[in-house]
Amino acid sequence: MKKGLFSDTVDHSLLIYVVITSILGIVAVNSATTNLDGHYRFVIVQSAAFLLGMAAMAALTFFNYKYLYKLRYVFFGLAVALLAAVLAVGKIRGGTQGWIAIGPVNLQPAEVTKLCFIITLSCHLSKVRDSVNRLLTLLLLFVHLGIYVGLILLQPDFGTAMVFVVIFCAGLFFAGISLKYVFGAVGAAVVASPVIWLLLRPHQRNRILSFLNPESDPSGTGYHVLQSKLAIGSGQILGRGYLKGPQTQYGYLPERQTDFIFSSIGEEFGFLGCAVISILLLLIIYRCFKDAMDSEHEPFGMFICVGVGAMMFFHTFENIGMCLGLMPITGIPLPFVSYGGSSMLTCCAAIGLVQSVVTRRRRTKFDI
Repeated sequence: MKKGLFSDTVDHSLLIYVVITSILGIVAVNSATTNLDGHYRFVIVQSAAFLLGMAAMAALTFFNYKYLYKLRYVFFGLAVALLAAVLAVGKIRGGTQGWIAIGPVNLQPAEVTKLCFIITLSCHLSKVRDSVNRLLTLLLLFVHLGIYVGLILLQPDFGTAMVFVVIFCAGLFFAGISLKYVFGAVGAAVVASPVIWLLLRPHQRNRILSFLNPESDPSGTGYHVLQSKLAIGSGQILGRGYLKGPQTQYGYLPERQTDFIFSSIGEEFGFLGCAVISILLLLIIYRCFKDAMDSEHEPFGMFICVGVGAMMFFHTFENIGMCLGLMPITGIPLPFVSYGGSSMLTCCAAIGLVQSVVTRRRRTKFDI
């Protein structure tokens, strides 16, 4: 049987989970924006981003990911250029200078650089895997991470910076990092925490304080999380019904189509709706890590799958956590569900990279 895009070499389960989750996300965006000006624009943009994302996914599935190794310096330069450009001419939203306006389209370069980081870090780790526990090797890896994170923190965008850190840690874990370094890093983080606190901007500190005690400022910094928890709690088991959630439809729930879309789903579809979305996202994450383990004999491909899985995991964990009041509010979108063209395209392209690894782990050889 001829092998192609829909052959048995493709991870069909991963593809199905992504499509279902994205369609449910469009349905949720439609409800969350019903009473906003230009309602249909949100739905059209999200639908167009999904279709473009699927096209990008298909293109990357056909593309031999192993050739990306030769372009690693191009991707690194592209990431640095994008992050530098947003610092120079970027638009400020919510205290973060993270968007570049290109005509009517607002591009969030940090989303694109996540893919660049996954590619360049995978190249780096596949090259030094056998010597990952050497001090010089680790130092150079941290320099690699530091360039990306440093530019992100200048925006400042602490939430996105944490995505890069989680991808980095997952990569080190799969590379076989020694536990002594893990415990050492945890200890260093604890010691450095007071300094990190002092370096945070006032609005970032307020987010952490409101996370710890949102009731202390219910109409200010604690408003978002309190409204979010109220919306989810009022949905109970089966929800209030589609287009019938008062928190969502009357605008009490802030950022209901982006950061808090999970709360909107909880209000209108209840615990059942939240469980369906959570399970689908967990299945996507599981398939990414399973594909990574199945590709262990091809380190570059394995680290790409690990990076994508780690990115999806942190986005899901952080977004749902902040909606439930279990994590600080950072503005991290829910993969395939939150409104946003940059996020949708990035997530679909990332899955395309995983599919490229899957389709070629037994079909081609390429020495890097």
